[in-house]
Amino acid sequence: MTELEIWIEKQKIHELCARYTLTIDRHDIEGWTDCFTEDASFGFGDVALRGRDKIAAYGQVHKELGSRHLNTSLLFEIDSNGQRATGQSTTVVTFATRQGYKLAFLGRYDDEVLKVDGRWLFSRRWVAADPLPEDPELNLLSTDPELTPLFQRLLDVFQRLGDPA
Repeated sequence: MTELEIWIEKQKIHELCARYTLTIDRHDIEGWTDCFTEDASFGFGDVALRGRDKIAAYGQVHKELGSRHLNTSLLFEIDSNGQRATGQSTTVVTFATRQGYKLAFLGRYDDEVLKVDGRWLFSRRWVAADPLPEDPELNLLSTDPELTPLFQRLLDVFQRLGDPA
């Protein structure tokens, strides 16, 4: 692949990441799940949701929570065959509460994307929360009493629908 071709493909991957964020935040679950391959894995911690149906069920919970996602620092490398790429990005998630939007999560996505019928899709997307540097064992997802029940709903869906990673 030429340098220009690589740049064009990376731009298409960035558009996939934007589509992922915009569709989940607009509660377009069908559009959101369309960002994944049919057999994709979407994981958090040691649990993975496998397949679009389970990923869609998880998306329904986000629809109810009023979450908002901001992704930055996207960095992807495309394999020499131009059909697979791996990358990372930083994510910030807020939840809508009666007191306004609250910062809920800061972490990263570790991604594998595949080109399927000319479109880049997530085949594996893993979410990891950034730890508190001075106390890496502290579960930051449970420190705000207002947000804890919201996170618990998301984690419950992962546990109910997910498989061990």
